[in-house]
Amino acid sequence: MNWDAFLSFAAFSGVGIVALMAWWVIYDVVLTRGYPVRDAVFGRRPNAAVALDMLGGMIAMGILVYSIVGGPQLETFVLDIEAVALSLLGTIILLALVRMLTGSFLRLWFGQQKDAHGQVVTFNNELFRQHNIATGIFSSVIYLILAAGLVEQDLLDLDNSRWISLLNILGVWIMGVAVIVVHSLFYLGMGTRHHILHECFHDNNPAAAFSLLGLVGGMLMLNHGLVGGLLPGEHMFNVAELWYFLAAAIAFVLIARLILQVILLGLLGIRLKVELVRDNVAWGILDGGLIFTLFLILVALIV
Repeated sequence: MNWDAFLSFAAFSGVGIVALMAWWVIYDVVLTRGYPVRDAVFGRRPNAAVALDMLGGMIAMGILVYSIVGGPQLETFVLDIEAVALSLLGTIILLALVRMLTGSFLRLWFGQQKDAHGQVVTFNNELFRQHNIATGIFSSVIYLILAAGLVEQDLLDLDNSRWISLLNILGVWIMGVAVIVVHSLFYLGMGTRHHILHECFHDNNPAAAFSLLGLVGGMLMLNHGLVGGLLPGEHMFNVAELWYFLAAAIAFVLIARLILQVILLGLLGIRLKVELVRDNVAWGILDGGLIFTLFLILVALIV
């Protein structure tokens, strides 16, 4: 048993706690300026939507630390806590930038369009005033994609492959966005009325967001395993087979879920797409869990 692990745990935990405090400050002062974060978390009406948004950032930093501790860089990083701190600081800055860019994109997408409550759609309004769980989950999905990309980095450039790791980061981010589009098209509908942004920000529908979380989480997990098996010099943009494999995997999951949909329709008269669109949170949670479980089976068989 490695008792020295507790010393490393103390060091990493200390850095992590400072990072989380920094995330809270940036979240409160910069990202949600004018909205009371303290009241949202500790007030008389605790706000789970805000907590989910903050949680996504916390998990993103945790994933990054896990990848460092569990990777070949551990021995060096144990003696270089400053490098870990700088890595987490960079992650916090990226989280903040992604959060602001997402908010700006929503303003461009919805314009002055009002949501189901008659209010103009803005990120913070959905979280703080409407307690929109779907918005909190969607932002966590974005943070998860960000973190999954950063996991592929080689911070110390141990293998002289920094450019390859940067290309893999970009590839993961592109793949994550593509999965969101695929979910919107095949799980919610082809039209403009029930796309994922409409469901998560206009209709306050957490069912669609939970389903999306399962699909994105499963695809990121599978992709990480495939990228880890690439040969030296290979990356996501020079191995076409990797993209074919990812496309085949999501197709098989879609087909498996379609078979379930046909069975439920024939036996119980239930349409899964309708259940997601009509805000059936219970099915949204189960749907996300089902999709993620299917990917677990794929990862066990493939990676």
